[in-house]
Amino acid sequence: MKKRILATTLAAILAASSLAACGSKSEPTETTKADAATTQAATTAATAETTAAAGGKVSLSLCWWGNQTRNDVTKKAVDLYMSKNPNVDIKVEFTDWSGYWDKLSAMAAGGNLPDIIQMDYSYLNQYQKSGQLADLSEFMSSGLIDTSKIPESIIKSGNVDGKTYAISLGSNAPMMVYDKAVVEKAGVTIPDQMTMDELYDLSKTINEKTGVKTLYDGGINMMQIMARANGSHLFDELTAGTEDSMKIYFDTMEKFAKSDASISADLLAEKNPDVVETKPIIDGTTWNDLSLSNQFISISKTAGRDLGITMFPTLTNAKAQPLYLKPSMFFSIAESSKNKEEAAKFIDWFTNSTECNEILLAERGIPINTEVAEAIKPKADAAAQTVFDYVAKVTEIATPIDAPDPSGKGEVEALGKTVVEAVRYGDATAEDAVGQFVPEAKNILEQAAK
Repeated sequence: MKKRILATTLAAILAASSLAACGSKSEPTETTKADAATTQAATTAATAETTAAAGGKVSLSLCWWGNQTRNDVTKKAVDLYMSKNPNVDIKVEFTDWSGYWDKLSAMAAGGNLPDIIQMDYSYLNQYQKSGQLADLSEFMSSGLIDTSKIPESIIKSGNVDGKTYAISLGSNAPMMVYDKAVVEKAGVTIPDQMTMDELYDLSKTINEKTGVKTLYDGGINMMQIMARANGSHLFDELTAGTEDSMKIYFDTMEKFAKSDASISADLLAEKNPDVVETKPIIDGTTWNDLSLSNQFISISKTAGRDLGITMFPTLTNAKAQPLYLKPSMFFSIAESSKNKEEAAKFIDWFTNSTECNEILLAERGIPINTEVAEAIKPKADAAAQTVFDYVAKVTEIATPIDAPDPSGKGEVEALGKTVVEAVRYGDATAEDAVGQFVPEAKNILEQAAK
């Protein structure tokens, strides 16, 4: 019965996702490209009107996802840039992660993508293949975007088919945040990198000593970590229909879901861990959070308590070190932009200006310009210093990052959330979940690749 219920639910969600082209994170489609093409003339006219309305200034639009901390520092940086470049007017727009990709997809469909787009590693291939992103190689070759102080590996992280379509805004790594006071009260020690089994045992002890619950992350990042620790890569396995890593993942998920030491499914849904301000660690419901290191500053400031960082957990019998360094996010320029050169100038300033990064203070990750990173580190507050030190530690043991996620990733992630929720509520076993998730994900990826 449980399998039938889960199968029906997943089928309905996948059908809705395909028909409505929506979900937690939408992707550009063939329809998007057609719509964008038919509205190009209107976009050109709108751009001209906007420039005229700005009093002859060059008008740029900038869109990003973020939280209040990121919004505050980004706006302050943009204001500084405009004060130094009075011929440029920058309109900013932001939203939280959960709504960003739906919004960006709608903008793409309407042919009005912002000039400068905050882009994620997971979506780079999809937007590039749909012709939405400008090639930045010419601006790098001319020196308009200076890359002389940026490691080649970081530059390549924004490459697709040998051309650069995105500039990284910082380096980060998977992390686990913990509440130092709760850990101290429980009398436990947090190792540099624990195993999933150790996390489970710690969760029991901490709950017994303090009453505080544990969060086990059920997102796609954890799936990828599990696969990497198992010596594989998530999307390679799903494309092949292989169940090995997902068996480990869902078995672990079920183990934590059944534990009294874990936050309940109902409370977790209410808290919404995808948004910094509502993460359960913020109000002390949980003692830990699993995220990426560039979020530590926002989490720490929002919580208003002394938090620590340790490495993302691995498997007890791991076949490989799962940790990696990841571009925290990128800036890309829309192919439809009428002011690509001015957009490139802003990106150059954002990445290479010490003055700008003294405002940002590594909120998007450690600056990619090595000289800028060294210059701002002494000026960073305690939270930012913690991130600098953590990324340096991960650098010593990190293994290469997975290839950019394939088309269909957004639907696979939405599917994963639904299956995980079924396990958390006890509506499906780990075996049920594997049997549903792997073949459905394989089908999604096959359809997206056509």
